[in-house]
Amino acid sequence: MAKSTEWGSRIGFILASAGSAIGLGAIWKFPFWAGANGGGNFIIPYIIFTFTIGVALLMAEASVGRAGRGSAVQAMKKMGGPFFAIAGFIGVISSFIILSYYSVVGGWCVSYLIGSLTNSVLSSDAETLKEGFAVLVSDPVKNVFWHFCFLTLTCGVVALGVEKGIERIAKFLMPLLFILMVVILIRSLTFPGAMKGVEFLFAIHPETMSASTILNALGFTFFSLSLGCGTIVTYGCYVKETTDIPSSSGWIAFLALLGSILSGLMILPAVFAFGLDPNAGPGLVFVTLPIVFDHFPGGAFFAVLFYICLLTAALTSSISMLEVVIAYLGNEWNVRRPRGCFACWIALFLFGCVSALSFGPWSDVKVFGKTLFDALDFLSSNILLPMGGLFIALLTGWIAWPKFKEQLNYVKNRGTAYTTFIHAMVAIIAPIVVLLVIYQGCFA
Repeated sequence: MAKSTEWGSRIGFILASAGSAIGLGAIWKFPFWAGANGGGNFIIPYIIFTFTIGVALLMAEASVGRAGRGSAVQAMKKMGGPFFAIAGFIGVISSFIILSYYSVVGGWCVSYLIGSLTNSVLSSDAETLKEGFAVLVSDPVKNVFWHFCFLTLTCGVVALGVEKGIERIAKFLMPLLFILMVVILIRSLTFPGAMKGVEFLFAIHPETMSASTILNALGFTFFSLSLGCGTIVTYGCYVKETTDIPSSSGWIAFLALLGSILSGLMILPAVFAFGLDPNAGPGLVFVTLPIVFDHFPGGAFFAVLFYICLLTAALTSSISMLEVVIAYLGNEWNVRRPRGCFACWIALFLFGCVSALSFGPWSDVKVFGKTLFDALDFLSSNILLPMGGLFIALLTGWIAWPKFKEQLNYVKNRGTAYTTFIHAMVAIIAPIVVLLVIYQGCFA
């Protein structure tokens, strides 16, 4: 494989993959899910699943990518035959669909960053902030414009290529992301009553633990590690032969987990300090947190830092999803990267307008009782991503286990006990878990 289609370094692969895993979801979704599922009751299973099933599937996806050396479709076809090419294509479709509506949310991040620079997003009045957010998402011109801006930024980075574009931006943005999160976290912990948020985040109450909480932790593990959408398979295609996949996967999982925990410590202590609702979902970012920043000494400065942080997280994920599609176009259709990025820019902009308009002029259009935005999110998160994870588990656990085992031991021989444990994770435990996640998402 040419140098231009390889990571320049192991750290580049780790940071780019961790950036994909952390993304926008870790900033707002983790605190919301932790709040909705009882804090520590949710976090402890999430940590356990991350370092067992999660790491095993990360290794599986990266190994498929390096062994297959192509797009997600091509790599899975080489490893498992024509049937698994269909599974790889599901990952490509998943990434395209997710990016189409994810870009709309990314556009909100751009809008709020611009607003924070002009000090127009801070207020102590929750109703004013709710109204401002509602105006933004329901205004078709504004929503489409900010969607356009975020998508253009994403396509520009990916057009530069793997080493010069994705790896370079990851090496800069990921350390910046963690630094900004720590700065805001420290400030958040200084508020009177902030420790109630820390206690809530880590306190375990076995008497209230439920099967639903555990399944939600399983689902978030897949979501937080970008499993099932072809991202890690695609990034694995660019991994050098000298890179140790097991240790790299461990670092990716650790950084993804760290990002989620830091986001919880960044947001929930401040939310509790001001007596706000930890179960506010996206409102924690776009409605609730501006109230918190308004109480900061120098709140306008911290607001700018936070929305830079938020945009950074959104961009690292959107880049990884677009790369899945670009790799497919390049490997399967011989479409050059700049031309592929331009084609995706047009297609994603037009398809993303469906989600952008679903908050305004098309808000009454429903699919199974859901808005177009929510329907696309449900299709990808509850059906396509788990299906992708299931196919990866079946491929590496049953069909191509010898090839997967070879990749695990390619740089360093890890012994029988280790490989037996990983085999059990991907061949038996992971398929059962994925089926439970699909059931929870679709029927529970």
